[in-house]
Amino acid sequence: MNQQAISDRSAELIMRYYDNDYMPFLSSFADDALWYGPAEGQFIRGREAMIRAWLAEEHDLRFTIGSLKAVHISAHPSTCNVMLTYTVVTHYPDGHDLSVFQRRLLCWGERREKDADGSVQKVPRILVCHISNPHGKHEDDMIYPVNYSQVYAGEKAQPQRGERIHFHGVDRSDYFYFSDAIYWIEAANDGKHSVLHTTSGDFRVMSSVASLEKQFPHLFLRCHQSFLINPHYLRNIRRFAVTLADGTELPIPEKKYTAFRNRAVKLFEIGIER
Repeated sequence: MNQQAISDRSAELIMRYYDNDYMPFLSSFADDALWYGPAEGQFIRGREAMIRAWLAEEHDLRFTIGSLKAVHISAHPSTCNVMLTYTVVTHYPDGHDLSVFQRRLLCWGERREKDADGSVQKVPRILVCHISNPHGKHEDDMIYPVNYSQVYAGEKAQPQRGERIHFHGVDRSDYFYFSDAIYWIEAANDGKHSVLHTTSGDFRVMSSVASLEKQFPHLFLRCHQSFLINPHYLRNIRRFAVTLADGTELPIPEKKYTAFRNRAVKLFEIGIER
């Protein structure tokens, strides 16, 4: 079993799940898989029982998932445990939002299954899904906390937007961020790696500032050899520094100042791409 591929697949399935495309996620479970959470006491045994429960659920909820981190470990070549942590915002039809930080453990294992032609193949399946910070269950809720809007009527969360980016962390984690969650990026380890300064903390990733600039020229501006900034958070440009919305001040080399300023102004005149 390819551990990295399983980690990436887990993240992709969760992102699709919160786009209300949940069947690929549920179809990845083993026949006798176990589901625990997110509602307190919610315990479901078997893939078919999970699918029936989700098909019976009717709701008009939308979700935004951000700051997704996937960490995988394995004690055997045929197993992989993936811990997913992320923030999910539930958007209710009445306009209220609820933001929750969630931890989800997916335990994968290989199962022998027959193909359409009758041949037997080893297929990775989710054996256990455990959500470790469950919410209280309202008697009218089946899967999602649709009645939480009554409790959290005063809360309004800002959904994360922009382009979804996958980063490989130096700690062997995988980070999945919306571009709008990133304030700025700083070179580290003599330029070999980078530090993401985000709305949920700082994280060190394998990519260099130069490679990220080349890969995402429409998302970030390079104000200095060691820094990329997210122009959505640009608040002030002066000789020879730039100030971001979080109060961070970064230098601009004197020889690069005019070119940087002109590019930043042009971005706002034509509209920053998303």
